[in-house]
Amino acid sequence: CSGAPSEDSEAKSKVSRSCRAGLLFPVSRIERLLRRGHFAKRIGAAAPIYLAAALQSVTQHAMEEAGKISKEKKKQRISLRHLQLAVQRNPELMQLLRGM
Repeated sequence: CSGAPSEDSEAKSKVSRSCRAGLLFPVSRIERLLRRGHFAKRIGAAAPIYLAAALQSVTQHAMEEAGKISKEKKKQRISLRHLQLAVQRNPELMQLLRGM
């Protein structure tokens, strides 16, 4: 979702649901996967938006923690090890990802 206005009048009307919700995660893709997964007979319009927001929030939190760890190690890139340490240090993330 770019902040620059487009010149086409048709392009203005075609704004993604992710952009309208202010999210980076793809709402339409999540909705498609929810429908194909047969998790429920009916899926509300707000369900994929809420799920995308929750996934984005968890990902953002984990990446922030991994970024802090990489700075502690004096590295400029976040590696898999930094993500693993971030999850291990946070009991809520560990519980969420282990499914307990």
